[in-house]
Order: sequence, then C-alpha cells, then structure tokens
Amino acid sequence: MRETCERAQIIKLFEPFENKTFPVKNRFVRAATWLGACDGATGRATPAAISRQAETAAGGAGTVISEFAYVSPEGQAAPKQWGIDVEEAVGDVRQLSAAVHGAGSKLVVQICHAGGARMSASSRGLPAYSPSGGEYPGSDIIARAMSEEDIKKVCRDFAAAAKRAKDGGADGVEIHGAHGFLLTQFLSPLINRREDRYGGSFENRLRLTREVYAAVRGAVGADFSVWLKISATEGAEGGYGPDEGTEAALTLLRDGVNVVEVSSGTGYATSEHIPSVVGVSAGESEAPFAPYAAKIRASAPKNSLVLLTGGLRSLPVMAALLEDGVADLFGLSRPFNAEPDLINRWAEDDARPSACISCNACFKTGAYGVVDCPIMRDRQEGNWDPL
Repeated sequence: MRETCERAQIIKLFEPFENKTFPVKNRFVRAATWLGACDGATGRATPAAISRQAETAAGGAGTVISEFAYVSPEGQAAPKQWGIDVEEAVGDVRQLSAAVHGAGSKLVVQICHAGGARMSASSRGLPAYSPSGGEYPGSDIIARAMSEEDIKKVCRDFAAAAKRAKDGGADGVEIHGAHGFLLTQFLSPLINRREDRYGGSFENRLRLTREVYAAVRGAVGADFSVWLKISATEGAEGGYGPDEGTEAALTLLRDGVNVVEVSSGTGYATSEHIPSVVGVSAGESEAPFAPYAAKIRASAPKNSLVLLTGGLRSLPVMAALLEDGVADLFGLSRPFNAEPDLINRWAEDDARPSACISCNACFKTGAYGVVDCPIMRDRQEGNWDPL
C-alpha cells in the first residue's frame, strides 16, 4: 500500500500543473546555470549556448530558466556570460524560445546585476558598483559606492532587459536576487553600510529589490510572468538570516511577483549555506533549503507559486515535498549538467536518483570550454540527441 501511495505521489510530478499563474506540463524546472558558452567579447549567445540550454527541454524539463544574463556591461559577473543589455539580445531570446518551445516546454529568462561580485578577468575594464563600495568577498576589484542616479540606472537596466526577454518570446523573466549579487548585497547588513533610504533598516535594504520589481512589471505589463530568485539566508556571520529572507520573499509576492525561487547563501557563505551544496546524498541529505520554502509557501498569497531549488536528486523526496505543500515546482541545476535527459529517464520508469554526485567539478570545466559534467559524459557540443 505504501509503495502504491508513493508511486501516485511521484506521478503528480509528471502530470500537467494547471494553475492561473504559470501552467506547465510538469513540475520539473531547469534552474539557471552558468555555462560559459557565450561570446566573450559581445555576450551574444552562441549555437552551443542555445543548444545546451534547450537540451533539457528536449530531455523532459517542463520549464527552462536561462543562464543568468547581465543587464548592463558593468553588471557582468562571469566570463563568457550571456548579455541581455542590448537590443541584439532579442534575437538570442528568440532563438532560445523557439528551441525550448519546440520541445513543448516554457522559457523563463533570468536577469542579473553582479554589483561588487565581479572579477577583473571578465570586467572588460569597467568598474564594479556596490551599495557601499570597497572590497567584496572573493572579488579582486575595489567597487565604487552607488549614487542614487546609479540606482535609478539599475532599475532602468533591469526593466529594459525584461522587455527584451518578453519581445524575444520568453514566457517569463526572473530577477536574480540571490547568491550574493547586487540585490543580495543591498539586502545584506554585512555588505550594505549605507545611511540613506537604501540602508539600515530591513525595509530600506529591501527597497532596491522592490523598485527593480516595480520597474520590470511596468516594462512587461500585468499579464507577463515575473519571478524572483532569493537566498533565504545570507549564510554568513553578520548577514541577514532566514526571518528577513522569508519576509523579503513574502513582501515581493505581495507586491505582485508571480513565482519565488527559494535558494540559499552566497559565495562567501558557510559550507552548509552555499548555493551549490557539496556532497548531497540521494534520500539522506537532499533538499537542504526545503524548510525555508515551506515557511514561504505557508504564508504566500493565493495564486503565487514557490519553486524550490538546491540539492534535489530523487523522485520520492520531491514527491513528498509536493505532497507536504513545501513547494509547487522543483528546480535542478547540476543534475542536468550530468544528465540532460534526466526527466525522460525518470518518465520511462528508470527511477534511480540523479547520477550527479554534487562534486561541483562541472563548474571547473568552464575554465577551458563549455560547462559540462567531466565524470558522467564526454560528448561534443550540440551532438547529443535525446529523441
């Protein structure tokens, strides 16, 4: 009886999810993943960048969130990162939308500003900006403190990027407010030492995120899906904790954000809070950020959705989380680096957990080519055929 009940719960993950906010063909989401496949000089998407993102749609994921795209040149966070800062990027979105839609899935474009989280190797000589200026953990650039005019420009840049995503045929846009990038930096009492209306109190530190959302909503209209990715806790001594992270998510949902993606931590967080947790074991240490998602889901406004990302590896765990009302959608990143066709494999009754061992070796491959899993496969770009 228990096995029958568990199987029925698992089947729900694969069934169409009909809702008023963002109906999808199943509950699986390809979480945004830097692939290092775009043109390093222009930020334009290459054929490899398009195919590597679209392959998880062909492999069964109901929704694909694009790799993070910078909204302005000074907001670039990584080498060979996608840029959605110019009108030519509409063509990139159009190509990616066509490929993802061709597989029957939906596309959400993630837009981001690095703030102080930049490295000189990928800065193209441009300055870095952060709430209060100075050194940012792990960065080799001394950032400039942002003026109010700089802040207004950030809002305009996010709005313009969101409009490009919509014009290119995407089904939604996701504001990256997690993992230590600019919006996290403003929310952080550790990084944000401003004494004006953007610093100090929780309400002030959250102000920029709310203004960015308002600008994006104004650019794309009331009927376009707008998502927010948030680190539920900064995960560092002196940083914000889960109470403020939860309230930030709920505030943005009340403002009108359609979907909140719950992650955790930053690049300078303690090991248990880093976004790509090492050593996740299927069925034992999965879903480390589930308690945060559950708290947000319990108080979220009607018709809003919660996406849980991080350390998900097996069907029984995700099925139980869905049954318990922890989250509505489930995001995977590294597992798709190892197995782009993971959802198809699961749908064909091969229910073994993801082959991903959570070692993060995939991200190191970006130093010499497109990000890939060096342990699970050795293949040429664009030749994999899930059909």
